Amino acid sequence: MDLPSATGHNAGVSRSRLWLLPLLLVAIVGGAWYFDAQGKKGDRELDVYTLGGQRMAAGEEIYRRGSDGKPFTYPPFAAAPFVPFVQLPESWWSEAWFVVDFLILLGVVRFLHRYATSADTGRGPPRVWWFWIPTAVFGGRHVVSALTNQSNDLLILGAVTMVAVCWSSRRQVVSAWAGFWAGIGAAMKATPLLFVGLFGLRMHWLALAALFASTAVATLLPDLLWPRADGGSWWRAWYEVNLTGLEVGGTADAHGAWNAHSVLNQSLSGATRRLFTPVVSADNVFVVGEQGDVLLFELSAGMHKAVTLLLQVGVLAVISFGVLCAKRAVRAAGDAADAMQRRVALGEVAAIACGMVLLSPQSSKAHFCVWLFPVAFVVQQLLRGRRDALALALFVASFVLAMLSKGLLGRDAANLVLAFGNVAWATLLLLLATARCLQVAARDAAT
Repeated sequence: MDLPSATGHNAGVSRSRLWLLPLLLVAIVGGAWYFDAQGKKGDRELDVYTLGGQRMAAGEEIYRRGSDGKPFTYPPFAAAPFVPFVQLPESWWSEAWFVVDFLILLGVVRFLHRYATSADTGRGPPRVWWFWIPTAVFGGRHVVSALTNQSNDLLILGAVTMVAVCWSSRRQVVSAWAGFWAGIGAAMKATPLLFVGLFGLRMHWLALAALFASTAVATLLPDLLWPRADGGSWWRAWYEVNLTGLEVGGTADAHGAWNAHSVLNQSLSGATRRLFTPVVSADNVFVVGEQGDVLLFELSAGMHKAVTLLLQVGVLAVISFGVLCAKRAVRAAGDAADAMQRRVALGEVAAIACGMVLLSPQSSKAHFCVWLFPVAFVVQQLLRGRRDALALALFVASFVLAMLSKGLLGRDAANLVLAFGNVAWATLLLLLATARCLQVAARDAAT
């Protein structure tokens, strides 16, 4: 009996998927139209990036405040992807950027789907629908914000996804690529530098070296390709304009760029600033009505900083605990160490992703598109790992806080909840659930 060849089988599979092409085309065209319309209703961030790219290509200053709307505040490499937009008609910018975001999102979904269906990432059979429903509803909640705001957050999401892909291998050479992608993310937004802790605790020195090297090269690259007309350097201008005023444990606060009491800031420092310090300015443009004034009780500047630092140290401790649990799980797995690394890698990356938004001086809702990682990891472990009541309770509590939105509560009540920092506290609970699942994985491996 003749058996079908592998080539014929692959061709059949390819033909069976051809129906996806018109579906993807409809999604791209419809999504580009919809999110372009949504972006025009407010101050879309794409205009900030494209203006930064235009000015960088011309050698003009990109770090300006108070002169022409929302300023460009990211590291210089973050403007580099938008330099090619100079060659496109302005009417195409929104659609072109949506295509970039859509392709990144497809890659993220493909990676998470492979994680959900892999035999190595759980003990029982895959439960794809049960995996994707909470992951899409909860984890993807702020992906919509990134698309609507036309921000660059999906670029960061894509870089972190590549870290997770490479980190799933125990081979030092492959994990070095995880360091490379973490460095690319750090060159666009400093918070991925937290991966230093992951690679250091796991003693992957090639990944650590790759992170520092790619961060440095990408940061200096704009000076080589598009030198400033005044002979200075882009990285120095970024540091002097945007970083010199920030303090450890402080909240982003700069006229024309960040408002310390903005309800949109859902980092730990932003939430504690609103809870423990009064609003001192009546013309706080980023405060929705009086919703930014949710003072519980007033702390002195020193006490507020101490409380914030204590919370931030706690976040770092939880991340470190999770990473060390993953390290212990891989060591205890013996011959199944490769499979265990593929299981816990996403959890380690998820813990760092939570830290990125919690420890940043400024984290708007679009930045929380990284929820995809902790939600996917926790859901997978609850479905296919050892059932744990504490992890489930933390996850459910995080989900309830996250769902307190305008659609459920109405605009004013939702803004009030936002002012109290519901997104920040939901992320903290999600981090705890992630660390708990890593701990359970380590116990599983040990027994």
